[in-house]
Formats: sequence, C-alpha cells, structure tokens
Amino acid sequence: MILDLKNLTYNHVVFKNPKVNSDFKNHSHNVYELLFFIKGEASYVIENRKYDLKKNDLVFIRPNLYHYVQINSNAEYERINVSFDSSVVSRELLKKIPKEIEVVNCPPSSILSEIFGRMEYYSANLLDIEFADVLTSLLKEVFYALSLSSDGILNIPSEISPLLTKILKYLNDNLFTVSSIKEIADEFFVTEQYLHRIFQTQLKITPKKYINAKRLSHAQKLIQRGKKPVDVYSECGFETYVGFYKQYVNTFGYSPSKEKCLTDLKP
Repeated sequence: MILDLKNLTYNHVVFKNPKVNSDFKNHSHNVYELLFFIKGEASYVIENRKYDLKKNDLVFIRPNLYHYVQINSNAEYERINVSFDSSVVSRELLKKIPKEIEVVNCPPSSILSEIFGRMEYYSANLLDIEFADVLTSLLKEVFYALSLSSDGILNIPSEISPLLTKILKYLNDNLFTVSSIKEIADEFFVTEQYLHRIFQTQLKITPKKYINAKRLSHAQKLIQRGKKPVDVYSECGFETYVGFYKQYVNTFGYSPSKEKCLTDLKP
C-alpha cells in the first residue's frame, strides 16, 4: 500500500528483483524517515556510516542527511517506509532519541516489531483517511518506544572512510559558503580527481551533486515556510537564480514558485 498525504507518506513494497529496480535513490530531504527492513540482502548508508541490514532492523533517518540503500544481492527485498515532518511527530518527542540511534534491531517479540505489524494490518484494512489517523498515533508510539531504549539492539555502523568523514564534516559546516570543488580538495591536500573518486566509490555521488542536493533540500524547506525563492537562492549558496531555478525543477519536478502552492493544496 502507498499513502501520500501532506507531511506524511507510507509505502510498503516488495521487490522481486531488487538489483534491476530503479526505486533505490541516493538523496537527502528535509523530512524524517523510518525504514523497517523485512527481508533481503542490503546495506544502508547514512552520510559516512554504513549499516549491514538484518531482518527487523529499524532505520531512523533525520532531515538533510544523505542516504541510500545498497542492494547486495538479487534476493527478494521487502520494507516499510514512512516519512513525515514535525507536524506529525513533535520535535520534543523526536529530541528524546539520542543522536547515536540510527539503526536498531527489533526482535520479533518486541514492541517495535509489533507496532510495524499493526501498521501492515491497518494499511490493508482501513481507508486512506482512517489509516492516516492511526498511522500518526503509531508513529508517536514508535518514538516513545525508542526513547525508552530497551526494546531493541543498537546497531554499530562501520565508517566508510576516515578522510571522507572529515570532508563531510567540513562540507556540512560550510555548506552555503563552499565555492568550488578545488577549495575542498585544497583544504584536505588531495587532487580534485581523488576527491571525485572517493565520493563516487563510497557515496555513489559526485561532490558537487552532494552539495547541491543538500542546498536544494534546505531551500525547499525555507520556501515551504513562506520565504520567496528570489530571497532563498543566494542564502543557500547558489550564485544565480537561473542556475538555482534549473536545478530545483530538475530535482523536484516543478518550479520554486509552485512549492508553497503545492504545500498548501496537498490534502
């Protein structure tokens, strides 16, 4: 089932041939996301951290963190995915979750596994509007359970690359002021070619696309909050409005000026 409402989406899918599926995208966004892993052979990358997923792993992705699923074989892949913002689950509740909690394994008998079982049941038996109401309550229950931190086993990630970790910290600390790839390469005494290679190998993205994806995500959030696109582009590090406009349309499929309208109109 797929539910797509304002500030809340739910998607439970099974991919018979995940290696040839095009739904697995590397990206960042300005909402929160939960992924409950049911079956398959896959890893999850969040910035510089890599997790090898196990059955009943719950992945919690915070806003503006670059992430993607890495499919490790063509074994059938199944997951539940829920994305939402702080109008659905309050920031106060979300702040109860320690920053080190990103992937937690939930035993079949645990409260967290049981909650996702109820999501499956209600999604199959309720109308969309009814399910959205129940889903909101279940999401809050997920985070109360996580805040108790005794219902699951915390997964420890492997670090992709110590150098990449330092580079990503530098980029995120200077996201709106970095002027060129050469600037980053010079900062870490590497060539631009090497910088491209480490990003492509470890993150499946170029440095420029990584930076622009995060800048666009931030710009989208500002526009949704009521800022004018012509005031946002330079604040988010884009040199010209024309360049910002083109990248916005290519990423989101519509112009920046339509963002606020779509947010207001979405049911």
